[in-house]
Amino acid sequence: MHYLPLTFFGVLLIYVCFMVLKIYTCIFPGPHKHYPKLMDEFYNMVIQLHLVLFVTVLVLMVYYILSRFLGYFYRIDLPLKKAVMFFFRAYTVLLILYYYLKSMWLQPLRERKYSQKRSTLLVTGWISKNIWAAVKYTGMMAIVVFAAVKLYLIVISYFISPVMEGIRHLLGLKLDIELIPISGIGSVLYNLFMLAAAFMLSNLLFYPIVMLSHKLNKSMHPMKIKQVPDGQN
Repeated sequence: MHYLPLTFFGVLLIYVCFMVLKIYTCIFPGPHKHYPKLMDEFYNMVIQLHLVLFVTVLVLMVYYILSRFLGYFYRIDLPLKKAVMFFFRAYTVLLILYYYLKSMWLQPLRERKYSQKRSTLLVTGWISKNIWAAVKYTGMMAIVVFAAVKLYLIVISYFISPVMEGIRHLLGLKLDIELIPISGIGSVLYNLFMLAAAFMLSNLLFYPIVMLSHKLNKSMHPMKIKQVPDGQN
C-alpha cells in the first residue's frame, strides 16, 4: 500500500510531461527559438496547469490520509485504490478535453497572430453574443471527440489486436504491454516505464484519427475567418 503514492506521482509526472508537450505544440507553430514572443504565453499556461494539478494533489492527499486514519483507528476501509484511479482518470480526461476545446475555439484568432490573452477575450465576447451557436459548436466538438475515441477502440479491437495476436502465433513474439505485481521500487519503475510506453504508443496510433477529427471540428467553427481581423501579438 505504501507504494501507491509513489506510483500515483509517477503516473502524474508522465501525464504532466504529456500535457506540457501538448501545450508546446499548441502554442508554437515551430521551434520555440523562432518565436521568442510566445515564451511568456507558454510559461503562463504551464504554471496554470501546475496550479490546477497542485489543488488536485492536495485533494488526493487529504483523501489518502483520511482513509489511512479511518482504517487505523476505526477499522473503516475506504476504497482507496479504486477511488484514486477513478478520480485520476476522470480528471485527466476532463482536463485534456478542456484544453482541446479551448484550443479549437481560439484557433482562428491564433492563426491571425493574436496573443493567447487577446484571443480568449475576443472569443469570450463572441460567445456572449452568440450563446446558442457556441453551445451547438461545443456540443458537436464533444460528439466528434467521443466518436473518435470510439473509432480508435474499434480499430484496436478489430485490427491491431488481431495483428498482434497473429504475430505472436507466427513468430512467437509477445508484444503485449503488461504490468507486474508491485513488490519494490524496481517493479514500480518498471510499471511506470511500461505505462509511459503504452501512453506514447496509443497517442501515435491515435494521431491519424485526431487529425481527421481536428479538420472536421475546424471546418464547423462558427467564427468565420471574415469575422476575424488580422492581429499582432
